[in-house]
Order: sequence, then structure tokens, then C-alpha cells
Amino acid sequence: MDCVYCDKPLECDACGEAFSPKGLGEYQALSRPEIPITCAGCGAILVCHWCKTPYDGEDEEP
Repeated sequence: MDCVYCDKPLECDACGEAFSPKGLGEYQALSRPEIPITCAGCGAILVCHWCKTPYDGEDEEP
């Protein structure tokens, strides 16, 4: 699975585990920035190891 922001393999910055969506809903949530996604390995908010973009559900635009 690749990061939707940098197109590199999506790995958790906190623990290094490769992200693998648990189902279609979690896969679709990757392209919806308002939905937070957590790492299955460590439970932290998923942050791309490469570009440091958080999948935290926060809207970056004011």
C-alpha cells in the first residue's frame, strides 16, 4: 500500500509497520483526510515514515 501523498510504501513512522487496510472502508478512508487512521501495530495515529504526513483527520486548510 502506498502513501496517497508521496507514493512511497506507507509505513508507520512510530513503529515501522507497513500499513495494510483491514477492509474496504479503511482503504477508502485513506483518500478522505477528515477520517483519522491508526496503525494496527502500535495504535498510534498513522504518520507516513517518508513524507511525515499524518492521517489524523485534521484538515490542513484554514
